[in-house]
Amino acid sequence: MKRGVLLAVCILVVVLVTVSFFGTAAAVTEGVSPTLTVSNSLALAMEDTGNVQWGSQSAGGNLTGTIQARISGNANWSLTVQSTSGYPGTNELTDDNHKIASSCFTYTSAAGTPAPPTGNGLVTSTSFDGSNQTAVWSDGTATGDCRVAITYDLQIPASQAPGAYTATHTYTLVP
Repeated sequence: MKRGVLLAVCILVVVLVTVSFFGTAAAVTEGVSPTLTVSNSLALAMEDTGNVQWGSQSAGGNLTGTIQARISGNANWSLTVQSTSGYPGTNELTDDNHKIASSCFTYTSAAGTPAPPTGNGLVTSTSFDGSNQTAVWSDGTATGDCRVAITYDLQIPASQAPGAYTATHTYTLVP
């Protein structure tokens, strides 16, 4: 019987030591801090550019055509344009020997579909500038997809010499 009691006491001591050792352990914690940097992303695509490829026209005509700037981005933006061809520092449409003056070639801009959430286009006809970027749309805000409609207006002088005239306009989406 002593042996049985002694065995029971030993088992009880082992159980109590085990429970007290594992049962009173302090909880261990460790924190995790996820971090993320969201980069600025702006996208610009020019659409409907065939609308300003007028082909053969008569002197004295007035031509219009509307193109679309398709914009998406997660930051505020402005859209600008600069004439990057023609005579240096000018907007003229040129062929090898002649030019159509910049005062004859203007643009306006308005909200396209879908419209930008905010911002302002140009209601007043504005000449393209060969030296500086000029505003097309200002104060635009983050958008998944919107369009700015840019309407070109070209007045061909009645005395304009025959030729194949061209100009290049570079559009820039500025954060």
